[in-house]
Formats: sequence, structure tokens, C-alpha cells
Amino acid sequence: MLDMSSVAGTAPPHRVFSAAVALALEVIDDPARLSELAPDWEALTQATGEGGLLRGPAWSILWFQHYGPALEARPHVMVGRVDGRVVAIAPFYQRVVRIGPGVKATEIRLLGDAGPRPPALDLIVLAGHEEAFATAVADSFTSAQALPWDVLDFAPLRDPSRARAYLAERLDATGRKVDSQEAGMTITVTLVSAALSPDSLPPPDPHAGVYASDSPSLAKGLTALRRLSRLEWTSRDEASPYADSVGTRMLDALLKLHGPSGKLRLARFEDKHGEVTAAALILDDGPRAVCVAFAVDPEHVADGTRLLTAEARAAAERGLRALDIVTGAAELEPPPLPVTLRRSLRLRAFNTTAAGALARTYSRFRKRADAAKEAPGAAAAGARAAWTRIRDAATTVAGYERLHLYRGELWTRNIGSPDGLKVQELGQESFDALSELERAQVIERLELDEGYCREKWRRGDVAVLAMLGGRPAGIAWCARSAVMVPEIGREVRPGTSECYIHDVFVSPDARGKNVAPAMLEDLARRLRQRDVYRAWALIHPANVASTRAFEKAAYASIGDVIHARVGPVDKLVLRPPDPEGKKLLGIS
Repeated sequence: MLDMSSVAGTAPPHRVFSAAVALALEVIDDPARLSELAPDWEALTQATGEGGLLRGPAWSILWFQHYGPALEARPHVMVGRVDGRVVAIAPFYQRVVRIGPGVKATEIRLLGDAGPRPPALDLIVLAGHEEAFATAVADSFTSAQALPWDVLDFAPLRDPSRARAYLAERLDATGRKVDSQEAGMTITVTLVSAALSPDSLPPPDPHAGVYASDSPSLAKGLTALRRLSRLEWTSRDEASPYADSVGTRMLDALLKLHGPSGKLRLARFEDKHGEVTAAALILDDGPRAVCVAFAVDPEHVADGTRLLTAEARAAAERGLRALDIVTGAAELEPPPLPVTLRRSLRLRAFNTTAAGALARTYSRFRKRADAAKEAPGAAAAGARAAWTRIRDAATTVAGYERLHLYRGELWTRNIGSPDGLKVQELGQESFDALSELERAQVIERLELDEGYCREKWRRGDVAVLAMLGGRPAGIAWCARSAVMVPEIGREVRPGTSECYIHDVFVSPDARGKNVAPAMLEDLARRLRQRDVYRAWALIHPANVASTRAFEKAAYASIGDVIHARVGPVDKLVLRPPDPEGKKLLGIS
């Protein structure tokens, strides 16, 4: 059984008995006691539906081992018993979040709602006990003896769900404000039907394959999955659920736990050049195959559909009845097979506390702003214009910026470069040695400010120039000393054997030709000759081209740098915290 002793917390469990129903409700808030519950939990999942792996303790406890410490969370697992028999489990956890300056709220959420996840989560209840258990859970949150809480936030919830419906109804009846909204769609590919015969399955795709089950191959596949996920979510200005350090450790643990058993597949799709453009982590759970992690290059979305089609065929050949797909950020066409789209819900309830009321107000305004951005018509245009005026006014007293922090160990990777590309170091002396016409061409094509270039050379920056077909194609700069980063309002200070890459530019007519990765490769070789072995870079989430270039050069995103400013006060945080990254940024 999984060891939970490393997740701190030994508070004694407590019991709540519902006066309305003949059901004893126990709240388990000690991480070590989750393992004790595991046998009853496993038996309940087997008795209440298809597939017990992703709804049972093996998944939830593993998830909490990794995400519990990162979220500073405690379990809040509610167990319903009738005559000593476990008939229901609500796999919740509790955490405290900041919702405004000096304001914190206590949230109750579902185990497994971050990072790699199943298609939907739910309360696990034996048939016939849904109303009794939902009533007991609601009573435990609303009675005079209830533990403090401000927001219940459950997503993605399975729909339909009788227990969820009863819980929402009961909470609403007690005066707690309840709302629900759609929380995503799951593609379910049906593999067993009267209309689907083995001969009707799509033919094998030569570009689709599976990584071998040995550790080096699976590690290579995970690297590709995380790289693609960062590209995919960056295109939406959002953080990847798999690519941070916690998600990485969770995926590594999944491979070690389920790889040897054959329940797990790490599939890939390669383009004609052999580069991976789509990847999927497939876990067999009872009669269903479940895609718990999926990523596709946003410029090759169709390859994602082809990969999932190949995995549907493979699942059918393994005798499984369905393939459930949790997609990523890209809008994906489903495989050309019988498909059902299943929605999941987000259910929120707000307590009558001050923090609960503030969270509800913030949620209401956020929902209106999102609707205004999407709605058509003159009214929506007016709403968007009003929102823009408010936002512009707010920027005079407040600001918010999020950047990805990348780290690279400076080993050369033998990155391929296009024919006719030459990369050379460009120092002040070599720049001055160019003819007047050549200098003008470099400045014009690379959009340089000559005065600023000379300032960077004076402080010791290193620059490399790429020439393609005899014309300037790109330039990359790195600093060995402290350099000001306007986006975060302060300097970054690389260590003695480090540098900070602060400017990579490729001429528009040379983009898409592997120029930037080739410059980073050449820069790594030159820096190693100067005893520099690590480089850092900050990249805006919307800059997909830079993200792609650094990923190809084997840089890894270690977290998000968030700079928030309100009036004269500003704050810089790195999430998740990384000691070396914090040192670079000067965060104590």
C-alpha cells in the first residue's frame, strides 16, 4: 500500500452523525489514515461502476502524495457508513487560498482536480444511498458544529450524478449560494457496437507508435509529452497541467507504478521528419482505456486526431469497450468512429462568511467579464469597451505579468541547421569592422538599436549572429552580469557560471527554418568555452515561437514568474518555488 507518512499531518479523525438519516459520516483529515481506508474504498469503486483504478485509492492517494504538499492541502475525505459498512465516499481535500489583499478563503475541493486527471470525478455512492449521503454531507457543512469553510469548489464532476444533484439541492435549501457551469468535455469513442466490426476499424497508421516499456524509452516519451503540452497551453496563455515540477513527478510515478504491469501506454505520432507532434498517456481501467494526458503541437492539430484514432484501434484490439479522451488546449476533431461527447460540471457553493461572500462576488464579476468577451452584438461590444476602460484605468495603479522561467544546461545537442546557415559571434569590434552598408543591413533586418547594442557590449554581453544565404537572419544576446527586466520591474542576477539570455530575434523571412535553435546551440558552445554551464530565460506565454526554439534546444520550464503590482507595492513570486530560480530573481 502507498505510504502516506511523508505527507505531514497527524490530527485525530472526527465523526459527524447526521440527525436526518441513519448514516454515520466520518471525516478523515489525517493523510496516514487514507491507506487504512483503501480496502473499503477499492471495494466500493468496484461495486459502483466500471473501472476502479481512476476512482479508487490507488489514483487518489498517489495524486495527494504529489499535489498535497504543493497545494498545502489536507485530506477532507468524507466516509458514509450504514451499520459499519462503507456505502459512500466523498474524496475531498481542504486548502487555504488568497483571494485578495489580506483576504484568505478555505476551500473544499475534489482529490485529483489538478494536473493529469481522469475524465470526471464524483462522489462514490452505493446505489440507493445517494440522497442519504448527500444530506449527511450537506448537514456536516451547514450545522452549528461544522468545520470552518468558505467555498466548496468541485470540478470536473461527472454528469449526470444523483449524489451531486442531491448535494446541490440540499446546500441551496440552507441558504448557501450554489452555482454550476460546464467544466469541459470528454470524447468517448465507442469500440463495441452493432455498427462497429473489426473490419471497420481504421487501418494502422505508420506514423503512430508506442514507446517501449523500459525506463529510458518512457522517460524520452514523457519529455516529448511535456514539451508539446507547454507549446499547446502557451498558445492559450495558460500554464500546462503536466509540465511543472509537480506534474512531472506525478507522471514519473505513474510510469513506475503502472508501466511494468502493461496497463499504461505512452503513444506518439511522428511527422515525416521523425519529430514527435502528438503524444498521449493511456491507462487501461477495467473495460475502458482512458487518456489521462494528451498534448499536440498547435501547428499540427490534425496529427492529434490521427494518434487518437490509432489508439482507439489499439484499445479495440486489446478487447476494451471504449476510449475516454481528456483533451488538452487544442480544439481537436474526434476520431472517425462512433463518438459521444460527455460534459462535466463545476459545482460551487459559497458559505455565509465574509470570505465566502467576497469569493462569490469575485466569481460573479469574472463570469460576466468572460461572457462579455465572448458574446456578440452591440451590448457585448459596449460591455467589452467598458471593461477595457476599467482595465486601462486600473493599470495606472495595478499591474500583473506572468512569464515562464526556462533553464538550460549548456551541452551541445547537435541540432540540425538549414543549408546555408552560418552562426558567428558578433562583438563590438567585429560589428565595427563591417562596412557601412553591412552594418545598416544588420540593423535593419534584425531591428536593432545601435546605441543599445553598444551599451550591451560595454557591460560584457555575448551575441551571436546568424547569416542565411549571406543575409542577416537572426541574433541572440546573453548577459553574464545583472540585467534589468522591465516586465518584472527588477534585475536578474546570474551566478558566476551562469548567464541570462534576454533577446533572441529572427528576421521574419527566416522564421520557421530552425534559425533560433541553431543560434542557441552555437551560443551554448561558446559559453562553455567561457566556463558558463547554465543559462536562464524568461519567455512570455504568448510567445510560442520562442517557446518552441528553447524547447528544441533542450531548455526546460521550471515554473511561472508572477509579478503583481498594486499602487506603490509590488510582489514577485515563482510558482512552483525553485531555489536556484529564486536566487536568480532575488526572491528571498
